[in-house]
Amino acid sequence: MAEDSDVAQARVFADMLNVEIAAASSRVEASEQLARTALRVGDARSHEWHGGETQAHKQALYELHRQLTALRTRFPAVHCGS
Repeated sequence: MAEDSDVAQARVFADMLNVEIAAASSRVEASEQLARTALRVGDARSHEWHGGETQAHKQALYELHRQLTALRTRFPAVHCGS
């Protein structure tokens, strides 16, 4: 049976979200590393700035996960195929 076009489109979007989640996760890790390095060398301003960047990246990551969860809730077949 042919896949419903809405489900097919949801799968494509889920794949795109998964790519964005991977990229956002990398940004969080990089910001955390920079914050730790700044703290280790005693650069409080950089530590604070990178800490803020980390929080912003985490918020974006949480939003991407929320969108993916909502998509998979609406289209359960997407969850089975991904």
